[in-house]
Amino acid sequence: MESEKLLIVGMIGVIIVVGLIVVASPYLFLTPTDGNNDNSNGSSGSIPRDVDLLDRSLEVPDWNLLMSDDSIIAIHELRGKFVIVDLMALWCGPCASQSIELLKVYDNFDSDSLIIISLTIDDAETIEMMAEYKTDNDLPWPHGLDTSDVFGDYFSVSSIPTLIVIDDNGYFRWVHPGLWTESSISETLSQMMP
Repeated sequence: MESEKLLIVGMIGVIIVVGLIVVASPYLFLTPTDGNNDNSNGSSGSIPRDVDLLDRSLEVPDWNLLMSDDSIIAIHELRGKFVIVDLMALWCGPCASQSIELLKVYDNFDSDSLIIISLTIDDAETIEMMAEYKTDNDLPWPHGLDTSDVFGDYFSVSSIPTLIVIDDNGYFRWVHPGLWTESSISETLSQMMP
């Protein structure tokens, strides 16, 4: 009788673990999309990763993003500054590590030339949850929602964290899936910034 109970408990444990893996698998593998998917948001679906996108002339659409303080950030209002958009989720361990790297970048760059914005791609996460995360982790930059999945859909994001760099003229310049170190971010930005 005792061995039957152990077998049942073990089977339930296996079912739970397999279920968690199936649910989380799109976010676990840090590989970029293959570029064969098309979407209706203007992206060709073949935007390369980890290369300067300047020659593609990908102007950022006029998206409005809901922030954790109930404000709206209009992307077109950020022209004149470089912007790093951090696509993340609150439950994502590598995303928490990315925040640490971004804090180093934030401390090393002038806020007049660089803005960081963290956006959750998890539709279940709310602005209240993002406000709590921002406060609990003492992060100084805006946190909000990837409203209507505009960034996630445009870039066919299949892994988080994913960082997107927008230049001071309002063009997408860089997409990096996976954890990106402060030194690599800073080196990439220094090659783009005037």
